[in-house]
Amino acid sequence: MRVTGGNGGAPRRLLDRKETAAYLAISDRHLWAITDRGDLPCIKLGRTVRYAIEDIEAYLKRSRTGGEGA
Repeated sequence: MRVTGGNGGAPRRLLDRKETAAYLAISDRHLWAITDRGDLPCIKLGRTVRYAIEDIEAYLKRSRTGGEGA
């Protein structure tokens, strides 16, 4: 799914719950846990939940440990 975001009208890629869990290589349960904690923002569209790639990448960056980037 693509929607326009606040980045000058460029499309934002949105992933569903299953795609996001696969992208992060985590279980659905862990995805819900980090979402409920507020660590990973989500977009609620009615009864569906979507995750923006930008938010997923930011979560990964914040979660990185070790090396120069930490």
